[in-house]
Amino acid sequence: MKQLSDCRLLLVDDAKPNLDILVEGLKGDHKLSLALNGDMALQIAARTPPDLVLLDIMMPGLDGYEVCRRLRQMPETADVPIIFLSSLEDVQNKSRGFEVGANDYVTKPFDLLEVKARVRALLKAKLYSDSVKEQLAADLRVAREIQMGMIPQEFSALEKTFAVELSAVLEPAREVGGDLYSAFAGVAGRLVLFIGDVSGKGIPASLFMVRASSLARLLGRDIAEPERILARLNDELSSDNPSGMFVTMLCAVYDPNTGRIAMANAGHNRPVLLRPGASPRWAVERLGTALGFDAGLTFERTDLTLQPGDSLVLYTDGVNEAFNPQAECYGNERLLHDLGLFAQQPTPALPPGLLQNVRAHANGAPQSDDIAILVLRQAGIAVDTKSGPRTLKLELNATPEEVMRGVERLQAFGRQHHVDEKSIFGLALALEECGANIVHHACRDQAQEQFCVEFEHSAETLAIELRDHGPAFDPTTAVARALDATDDDRSPGGWGIHLIRHYMDEIRYQRDGDENVLRLVKRLPPRSS
Repeated sequence: MKQLSDCRLLLVDDAKPNLDILVEGLKGDHKLSLALNGDMALQIAARTPPDLVLLDIMMPGLDGYEVCRRLRQMPETADVPIIFLSSLEDVQNKSRGFEVGANDYVTKPFDLLEVKARVRALLKAKLYSDSVKEQLAADLRVAREIQMGMIPQEFSALEKTFAVELSAVLEPAREVGGDLYSAFAGVAGRLVLFIGDVSGKGIPASLFMVRASSLARLLGRDIAEPERILARLNDELSSDNPSGMFVTMLCAVYDPNTGRIAMANAGHNRPVLLRPGASPRWAVERLGTALGFDAGLTFERTDLTLQPGDSLVLYTDGVNEAFNPQAECYGNERLLHDLGLFAQQPTPALPPGLLQNVRAHANGAPQSDDIAILVLRQAGIAVDTKSGPRTLKLELNATPEEVMRGVERLQAFGRQHHVDEKSIFGLALALEECGANIVHHACRDQAQEQFCVEFEHSAETLAIELRDHGPAFDPTTAVARALDATDDDRSPGGWGIHLIRHYMDEIRYQRDGDENVLRLVKRLPPRSS
């Protein structure tokens, strides 16, 4: 902890004899900085912030009142104790001194012992206040770490399980905040999403957020309907809420087998649907009532089917209600416009990109509210019908990383539909080999090029269809390299066709317009009854 002898005093007086007296009396107790006028004092304070200021009033140029006012406006000295030393002893001048921000007032000619006593008293109070602030800041840092630990930051397991893409950001306006979001596996193979905004900010809001978030996760693991989740959550929050706090919340439940997403809204901002080739639009129209006011509320449900490439954007009002220094609101119109620019961007880029646009609009204005953004994108869509097969379509960029993303989607798709692991393994190897060939040969390693992959599952088979716009090439006529070839006989390529023929039961190629179309079919073993 800082000691009194470590404290720095800034002595400001245009009369050098007065400074000499103060220096002689204080130099053994504290570190000292000296200024002969107001401008010099402000420069020193900005460069080396003092722990206390002894300030004369009657000075040429900036007088003590103006120096005090400016010190109070500087973040470095806003809370620093200031003692006026002045020969002006009438009540009016003293009152003015306190009005501009002084902590104490000593009349000249001063008694040095009195000055030293007042300095020590104010420094002790400041040191105690600083220690409390430091402890509170440390506690808030721990609280923030705990709070952020409750917010999911990594979604790879969910993405593989549900064949979706997820991305999110959370930025509290203070050390801790009241915005929340979550994504987790719910009941009956559903993916549950929610985003919320607790009334108020700071510690009270964060504690209420923890309660609401914990209850929502518990309910989402037992209930598959978002309107019922919100109704139960509202009853729980309303039953014991002496503080009168409330939370707005949007709850969504996604079924990966049908591509259907059900949503219910409790007074929250309407989510936005981004669909390639279409303008952004609201995915939910009704707002509903916030949670925590009265038990027994019911909530309306909205259903929609996500198509390939569709994104659902959930956010809190820190986004659309962000203001710039001219008091101009970011607003819903700007939100929809900016989201339209992100419709074709990779999912991980969308939340931070939107946040960056909000910051650019704010243009340095203080963040007045917490900001949370959660995005769900359906990279492909599983369609489950009783009369037809289930399919999953993907558009992949021509990179090795995208090929592996396709492999992961295939594995998740197969497991969703209870395909045996041996068949999944063979299909994954075949897709990896074919995808690598498309990237290198058809797309010539140009990352901006794209190719299409479609998985199709029926009771008897799981098929992969690949489409690219490269030069016509029929891999079924390619000559496989001899398995016993010597090193001298070996040339690049030729091994992959062995893998594909080994694991696939059918390999069919056709040229469809300007597209290569390769279809790989694996017959599945009968399921045990």
